[in-house]
Amino acid sequence: MSVTDNSPALKFRVNPDYVLRDVCGEYAIIPVGEECLIANAVMTPNESAAFIWKAFMEPNTVENVVAQCVEAYDAPAETLAQTVDSFVRDCLRYRMLLPEA
Repeated sequence: MSVTDNSPALKFRVNPDYVLRDVCGEYAIIPVGEECLIANAVMTPNESAAFIWKAFMEPNTVENVVAQCVEAYDAPAETLAQTVDSFVRDCLRYRMLLPEA
């Protein structure tokens, strides 16, 4: 079951309590706000996860982000859709992404 099975137009955005930074050529997601659920952790996403993160800097749908990934990466659309769906699920679990009202 996909994140958007019940509402394909649902938009998500990056929680402002987390920031993505390039540190010496490597990406790092750093918790900066008081509500961070992962207060002592710095995550190091790979290039494709950073690409997805950047796509959600502004409110965006999963479908639109998948379309952006299809344009950017040489991989089957189904694989990219599963990757984006998994990314969104994980980030929602830790409130790194928030549903847009």
